[in-house]
Amino acid sequence: MFSVKDQIVLITGASSGIGKACAQLFAQAGAKLILVARRQQLLEQLAEQLSKDFSCHLHVICLDVCDWRGSASAKGNRSGVQSAINNLPEPWSAVDILVNNAGLSRGLDKLHEGSIQDWEEMI
Repeated sequence: MFSVKDQIVLITGASSGIGKACAQLFAQAGAKLILVARRQQLLEQLAEQLSKDFSCHLHVICLDVCDWRGSASAKGNRSGVQSAINNLPEPWSAVDILVNNAGLSRGLDKLHEGSIQDWEEMI
């Protein structure tokens, strides 16, 4: 088993569920966390809890990762995610581990019949 102490871990969908559980485990193991999610209030609550419980280093980004697609809801803004990554402060810019947890459940098609648009939203 390898150590994640002082590794920079970026977790999408970090505000609840599996993402939140991952954040807690990585914080407990001594990782430095970049928490990304849509719901700012939940992100701030989680960051406060992790700081208090584990004294870990945190960077919080309120962002809908679906912004990368340039969907109608994002008004053609393909740069939301890219901008967030490009503008990480220097100590946070070298991400060691990515937990790509955010996503939406779309479609019930078989894998080979699935809609590309559904896949882009989910993954």
